[in-house]
Amino acid sequence: MTDNIVEDALGRVLAYLRLSGVTVGTGTTRAALRLVDETLEAGEDGLLERLMAAVPERFGLDQPEPPMLAPPVHHGSIHYPRRR
Repeated sequence: MTDNIVEDALGRVLAYLRLSGVTVGTGTTRAALRLVDETLEAGEDGLLERLMAAVPERFGLDQPEPPMLAPPVHHGSIHYPRRR
């Protein structure tokens, strides 16, 4: 990682929160910084993975649903004339 691991980690958490629709103000930024600090206490190895796994629970975000693999199948017709 880069020399400033805390800044990088905090930036990712704040970006994640913004993209999740959270208004990022002073309180949210401080909470994010506390989370980064707590996660960093366990070591730098795998910091971002552990940090991003903790963000939804800490900030009460819904878990993202996986994207739909295919559109739903609906019966359709192209209205060919019926043969008699």
